[in-house]
Amino acid sequence: MNIFLNIVGFIVLIVSVFLFGLKGMAAEMGIAVAASGVFLAFANLDKFSEFKGAGFEAKLREAVDEANATIENLKEVAKPLIKTNLFALAKAGRFSDGAFNKSHDVYDQLAELQSKIGLDGQDLEKSKASYLNIHAWDMVSELSGNIERAGNERFSVTSREAMGTHSFEVAPDLKKFNELVSGVELDEVSQNQFETLKNYYAKYQL
Repeated sequence: MNIFLNIVGFIVLIVSVFLFGLKGMAAEMGIAVAASGVFLAFANLDKFSEFKGAGFEAKLREAVDEANATIENLKEVAKPLIKTNLFALAKAGRFSDGAFNKSHDVYDQLAELQSKIGLDGQDLEKSKASYLNIHAWDMVSELSGNIERAGNERFSVTSREAMGTHSFEVAPDLKKFNELVSGVELDEVSQNQFETLKNYYAKYQL
């Protein structure tokens, strides 16, 4: 299990540093590095409970206890880091990368990190929902535009009138969008995007 956790932590570190570094987001990159460090500390805590070498023993658990740095304290440190990363991810690359080209791997890793260290709370769930909702809206908007450009005039307008506008608070109603699309002959690109949208809803239970 520790090997798996180390791999996850390493991937979070590398991907987040690359993502934020590429976009020149130095502050967010620093936060991502710190979050990865916290994760790796959790993953390897048992390994360092007793370290022997050069004639001395270092007992990390005792040192942690003496410094009152308990697991709960570490969770409180990790929680705002995860929230900040989710907030940054929700806004990163929305208009430059294309909704269907966006990778959600970092979101998945942050959600897994939250689960592994046992973090909960309405604020975290709200941050996760905001990320998922806005990217669902971006996909619906991009797909609607492609359907319109393929020859279905005013489809974007019809879609917006039926479903509303972008929101971090609630995801688009996929059932309503499916009703709009059911009467349209989709080209290959739009069909693939529609399948991706439906898979996104299924994966994240929107």
